[in-house]
Amino acid sequence: MKDFYNMGYELKSLTGLFFMMIILTYGVVSLFIGNKIMPLGLLWEFISLALIISIIQFILYSEKFLSKVSIKIKVVAHYLILLSVLNIFINYFNWTELWGISNSIFFMIYTGYFMLVTINFYAYKKLTGERFNDKLIKYKENL
Repeated sequence: MKDFYNMGYELKSLTGLFFMMIILTYGVVSLFIGNKIMPLGLLWEFISLALIISIIQFILYSEKFLSKVSIKIKVVAHYLILLSVLNIFINYFNWTELWGISNSIFFMIYTGYFMLVTINFYAYKKLTGERFNDKLIKYKENL
């Protein structure tokens, strides 16, 4: 039962983070295209998108699922799955008409954004891992 609550908490926090990122992205895009209002239906679309992205993120990177799969394969799968989910949302909810950008421009923006975020996480993990290893070596020397 405790695992169920922990998984629920992780999904809830991931959904909140992704929803916040979607709303901030929409706000920035709205500044460029001059959109001053956000329809209520779009809010529910963003909430459902955040929930789907959170579930994908949780399944791919949680230690409970797919623990033996290489991180490189997970990142490529993450990119492709998210790209397909976003394309489904863009085409089903007709977001290209709302934002006025073509699918090819979206593909370039998404690819660049995904690469920057992935490189950022890689650098963060590498730096924190090296710091932890240094502290561990100092700790073992003091024993």
